[in-house]
Amino acid sequence: MSNKVISYKEWEETYKPTTDTLIDFWADVEYKTPYQVWTVVDNNPNSVYLDVLPGHRVFNRLGFFVTEVPWENEDLVVSNDPSYS
Repeated sequence: MSNKVISYKEWEETYKPTTDTLIDFWADVEYKTPYQVWTVVDNNPNSVYLDVLPGHRVFNRLGFFVTEVPWENEDLVVSNDPSYS
């Protein structure tokens, strides 16, 4: 199965992050389901772009977001690369 890539702006409008900045996973934030947690990862250290992936990831993680709207597709990739705008 291939990943669906969406822009960061589309992700913000659809999933509605509850924080403006990255949070540490142990921060005191409330969420009702693990499907509201997203991990910011550096998938390509040679690139200036980062990805936001649904769920709690361990590898290459830089921080987390919590959203109002839960994710449903674990193959979703959110990119801040302008070519996905």
